[in-house]
Amino acid sequence: MKKIIVLIALMAMTVAQAQQGRKGDRGEKMKDVTPQEMATVQSKKLTLALDLSDQQEKEVFQVLFKQAEKREANKISREDREKLSDDQKKEARLKILDEKIAVKRKMKKILNNDQYAEWEKMMQQRAKKRGKGDKKRRNRD
Repeated sequence: MKKIIVLIALMAMTVAQAQQGRKGDRGEKMKDVTPQEMATVQSKKLTLALDLSDQQEKEVFQVLFKQAEKREANKISREDREKLSDDQKKEARLKILDEKIAVKRKMKKILNNDQYAEWEKMMQQRAKKRGKGDKKRRNRD
């Protein structure tokens, strides 16, 4: 009986350790990525997923590059974010939403109807995945 309990505990610790390793990896890797690199990777992925033409790929790259530059310029450390007043936090959220709306409108002009519908679906799935992660983070705090 003791062997079974020890074995289960060992397996649980192994699984917990494996999950723990994944959390910080992405954040650390993404720190060193420039807006140019981020936009390049994203536009290449969209080119593959949506079968974009060369012209569309260039236009999508420009939109994503500008978005990445703005995101980089507006990046705030966690400590500074906690110091913001409620009004400043609301203003920052509205600014992010305005940027998302602008990107969405630009993408609608660049992509055809089928591509745009697929892009929308991809963005919804992405938001859904991030939403799950956000809930987990909120529960820990």
